[in-house]
Amino acid sequence: MNGRRPIRIMAPDLALKIAAGEVVERPASAVKELLDNAVDAGASQISVEVREAGLKLIRVTDDGEGIAAEDLALAFTSHATSKIVDLDDLEHLATLGFRGEALPSIAAVARVDVQTKTKDAPHGTRFAVEYGETREAGACASPGGVRISVSDLFGNVPARRQFVRSLRAEGGQIQATVAQYALSRPAVRFTLSIDGRVTFRCPGTGILADAVAAVFGTDVLSDMIPVQAEERGIGVAGLCSKPALTRSNRSGLHVFVNGRTVQNRSLLFALEEAYSGFLMQGRHPVAAIHLTLPPGEVDANIHPAKSEVRFARDREVHGALYRAIGSALLAMRLGAAGTDDSIATDTFEVTDGAVQPDLLQSDRQDVSPEPQVLIPGLPALRVFGQSNSTFIIAEGPAGLYMIDQHAAHERVLYDLLDQQFSGGTVQSQALLEPVSLSLTPEHMLALDENHELLARAGFELEPFGTDACLVRAIPALAGRGSPTDLIYEVLNELQTAPEPSSARERALAAMACKSAVKAGATLDVQEMRELVAQLEHTLRPATCPHGRPTMIHLSHTQLEREFGRR
Repeated sequence: MNGRRPIRIMAPDLALKIAAGEVVERPASAVKELLDNAVDAGASQISVEVREAGLKLIRVTDDGEGIAAEDLALAFTSHATSKIVDLDDLEHLATLGFRGEALPSIAAVARVDVQTKTKDAPHGTRFAVEYGETREAGACASPGGVRISVSDLFGNVPARRQFVRSLRAEGGQIQATVAQYALSRPAVRFTLSIDGRVTFRCPGTGILADAVAAVFGTDVLSDMIPVQAEERGIGVAGLCSKPALTRSNRSGLHVFVNGRTVQNRSLLFALEEAYSGFLMQGRHPVAAIHLTLPPGEVDANIHPAKSEVRFARDREVHGALYRAIGSALLAMRLGAAGTDDSIATDTFEVTDGAVQPDLLQSDRQDVSPEPQVLIPGLPALRVFGQSNSTFIIAEGPAGLYMIDQHAAHERVLYDLLDQQFSGGTVQSQALLEPVSLSLTPEHMLALDENHELLARAGFELEPFGTDACLVRAIPALAGRGSPTDLIYEVLNELQTAPEPSSARERALAAMACKSAVKAGATLDVQEMRELVAQLEHTLRPATCPHGRPTMIHLSHTQLEREFGRR
């Protein structure tokens, strides 16, 4: 039986090791903290060298302003920082680092050697710390800036090494970290060497497209489009992929706030929501997007690693991102996004820690003479059958098409509903008798917040008490299914919509889905021909509003190959 233990103040070295666990979770965490310091020091060139995935050595060299000799010892003291002095500074952060935990946290679990020289110093200074204890301090030769070497990481806490993954995985995480900084600071030249081999290099031209090419490759860059917008002091700029370029995960999505790499699930959700109807389910775009806001409206002080942020105008920020991406995709669809040259000339300047984008320069506004569409329109098709009462079989000049009748009808109905909504109000159809519908508190909230949208979408809904509504009319195009199921589906979608523009798309998509012909329904030839003819005239015939494919195309070449004719 354990006896009661008295409360004691932790020993300083124990407290520092525990704090280090929050800041330095793995080798890539140490690389991140050192890169923060190098960028904040105004470096234009930063090289990173690691051995054995950073466990044996991490060396970061920069040409920044350096650390004054008299400040070196203090820099390894907890909560010592040159970035903030009082609470007002904390509320207007213009730097990446500010907590004063990076160097002491790293030094608590590693051997650290720093060589540095400021511009005006007659010589360099060296300072060495071994697991929190100062080992050496004195003059040295140094070209300027900072060279910091971290060796034997977690050597004094072997239990921590058990949580480090394979060397290959940790090396990959370090490369991903350096790549993020290259995308966040295109004007800085980054070089990464792993076990003596250069694995990443970014030129530091200040052009985001060059950084994207270095991180993703030139082939990916050719499938990117520029994004630039500003709403109420919220700037959105960067590059995002055309719908033809997708990945199976979100590893290609990078969002930066005032030059800081952030992990914010709702921001990523807003970004991907803008692609709704363009991508197949389970596919994700590629993007490098910079958000700029007044520093006082961003709270980066909510996690020791400084990777999470909060916004004073959370909904407005998400909405601005959603609309900027959506506008870029629409501009491309209408052929108004300009040529690839406009992508290649985007530049970024760093001012007071914030990235100021200028993606579409006024002298590069070349407009394509011919309209471009994201997904080419369908050719004229000849319908000649139905398979499994679900798929329409048709033939065109380029081969055979298997068309999912439900997904195709969804696309047709969505475009018709969207056209009516854009023109003012969706045509509605009054019910013979009002229908009473019981609602959950979440449904009632969605109904209240989206009352105007629902009215424009063709619904006439009247609150009835605190947990029900009366349905008097529904959209005329949505009259095929059950009014009850339709309204439940629409309210379910509205509950999770990130912002008003997304709410509209979600509501219309739900209406189209519930009203479309179902799989398993037998259609006659005339009905199939009419549906295919309507699909041919939509702007995005290849996907339904939820991103599922509407068809599979088998070319003549594929068919000949399958039959051994090629």
